[in-house]
Amino acid sequence: MWDDFISGQIRRTNRNLFLSGTGVVTILGLLLAAGWRDAYNFVFGPFPVQGSELVSIWNPDVPKRYFLKVQGEKSFATGMQEVDASNHDKVRAEIVALVVDKRLLLVKTPSDNQQLQFTGTLAAIPAEVNNGVVPPFQEKYPEQKAAFLPFMLDATRFRKGDNLVLAAVGAGFGVLGLVLIGVPVRRQLRPESHPLFSQLAKYGGLQDVRMRIDSEMRSEGGGEKFGAMQITTNWLINAAAYKTNVMATRDVAWAYPKVTKHYHNGIPTGKSYSAIIRDSQGQSLEISGKKDSVPKLLESLQRRTPWVLIGFSKELEVLWLKEKPKFFQLIEQRRANLARATR
Repeated sequence: MWDDFISGQIRRTNRNLFLSGTGVVTILGLLLAAGWRDAYNFVFGPFPVQGSELVSIWNPDVPKRYFLKVQGEKSFATGMQEVDASNHDKVRAEIVALVVDKRLLLVKTPSDNQQLQFTGTLAAIPAEVNNGVVPPFQEKYPEQKAAFLPFMLDATRFRKGDNLVLAAVGAGFGVLGLVLIGVPVRRQLRPESHPLFSQLAKYGGLQDVRMRIDSEMRSEGGGEKFGAMQITTNWLINAAAYKTNVMATRDVAWAYPKVTKHYHNGIPTGKSYSAIIRDSQGQSLEISGKKDSVPKLLESLQRRTPWVLIGFSKELEVLWLKEKPKFFQLIEQRRANLARATR
């Protein structure tokens, strides 16, 4: 069993991934438990309901199943409508009365809807609806004072709009949590699949590289540290929370500072600072840091690897993106000049 620096990084990142995934799944589970009734109905509903079952309900908040498919014998308009607040000519919904098992169920439904089967959620009857529909009906039909059920059916919005967005977000977090848990489990079962090993393979035999890194980290006390970045004589190691990147100092070619401005509603809210480090293997690292630590990191890198190009320019960016051979020729020329100067 290996117990070197690289093994410690693998254990650390796997643990962080697993704990984060477990945290996401636990929080999502607690939220689902708190809103289990809504989640159950959203996922498994609508539930067909018999008229006899419906008329036995006295409180819409009590039944486990409240997202229902209701079949009536006939329906009629009550004359009450819900209109748009900014445009009273735009009807958003209307209230109809559905005859179910000799009782009347108020249904909020999209306008011009005359069907006898409605799908929606049980809800309390708003005061304005109750006052606008029930008293006039009871005055006209005094013998039907108990005709209306003590709740209504909202057939307009349960699986629409915000609820669909919320369900999609919840599903996304669930998948994220499972992935965060699954990645370290897979790496534990198949250690050779860890991406850090493919990085190290570029520098020679895996065991030899690990031994060299471990020996250097021990002898240099972990190297020079800049946040998550550790620099030793031969290695740059960025030990981020969920991933560790290793880069050989001999391969570093270009490094420069990066400043990102942040805005909220068009108002500047601050800046974040980082250093971009690129090497001849095609690897790029972005090291976040404070305003004063990023220049110190670049100064240390320049001191340790004097052939490296420090600083950003459009010309260097064009070379890096479109003419890498010329870029690396420039680095080799700098190496050669430095070698001649030190003779």
